[in-house]
Amino acid sequence: MKIVVFGAAGRTGRLIVERALGHGHEVTAFVHNTALEAVDENLTILKGDVRDADAVRAAVLGHRAVAFALSQGSGAGPDIHEAGIANVIYAMAENMVTRLAAVSAAGAFARKDKNLSRVYRTLISTTLRTAYDDLEAMELRIMASDLDWTIVRPVGLTDNTRAATIVCRWMARFCPRARASRVRTLRRWWSRRWKPIRTGAERS
Repeated sequence: MKIVVFGAAGRTGRLIVERALGHGHEVTAFVHNTALEAVDENLTILKGDVRDADAVRAAVLGHRAVAFALSQGSGAGPDIHEAGIANVIYAMAENMVTRLAAVSAAGAFARKDKNLSRVYRTLISTTLRTAYDDLEAMELRIMASDLDWTIVRPVGLTDNTRAATIVCRWMARFCPRARASRVRTLRRWWSRRWKPIRTGAERS
């Protein structure tokens, strides 16, 4: 299967690329300013801006699935997720691509949920307020589409592989410093989202 990954140079995006290649998929890694130091015969790296509709359209062309994992710390602007996903959804519709998986964050549309720790709720309402406005706007656009979509809302992703796979927001209530291993979360996400698609010839 051919997959295009937006945000491929970020810490989560890199793992998506790595796992997709490990499963034998053909991957197009769409990066902005950060370089992706990876070499594989099934990997194509494109440099561009998700706010550039033409660049996004060209990247999506010829693929069967899209992964959207932009980094919140990219400094690309307060509406990068919404603007980017709008272009991605439009490009997918034009090219008849239906499978989309996007990374959001725990607390989206539940900023005052007491199942989240007090510290986390405070951050969402202050320091991370603009980022959450953007993530929620992104999710609304995805939910309003006709795509076969999946949105992942993990708690505090970390590169520590020993961290638990904490995806459900209620876990943060019992562990205010809850963290989720990127690797383990991605493994769980992948097993549910990117099941191999067989062609008609393969099914016969």
